[in-house]
Amino acid sequence: MMRLSQLVMLLVALGGCAAAPAGVPSPSAPDVLLEAGQLAGSWTEVRTADVTWADLEEGLVPCSRRAIVPGGSPVRFREFRSADGASVVQLVVSRVDGTQSFKRFYAECLAVGGVESEPGPRYVASHRNETEIAGFAGDRLVIVSGPAGRDDLRAIADAARRNLGEG
Repeated sequence: MMRLSQLVMLLVALGGCAAAPAGVPSPSAPDVLLEAGQLAGSWTEVRTADVTWADLEEGLVPCSRRAIVPGGSPVRFREFRSADGASVVQLVVSRVDGTQSFKRFYAECLAVGGVESEPGPRYVASHRNETEIAGFAGDRLVIVSGPAGRDDLRAIADAARRNLGEG
């Protein structure tokens, strides 16, 4: 017969082996999201979340096209607000074929707006007064979205892509 103290120790040991739910990055995973201090100017972090692509808020889905990546793909996102009130969102989708997801971003966004290819490589999509900039590294797709015409959006997207290599 197992004593209560042995049962408690067993439960504690098993609890330490528990994994994060499927599709959600573990808390110990390297942070691939930018910090407000990494952005030029005065920015504040508004919110950060870990979700699956299927659970991502509709307003955060690039070009309103969910077909860009599989629904079960884990997503980390962070929203920033500038001193002038503008909002910028960084999405990092993990465990995908970065190259194929990058190509799907181009095709899906082209279906609803304009897309330009730029060195980096990166794609810059325009849709509903928003600019969305995509890049990739390995098994990750990074997308930075913000108001159309924002001068610093490309610099933020470049920092986000560089950060993927460090995370």
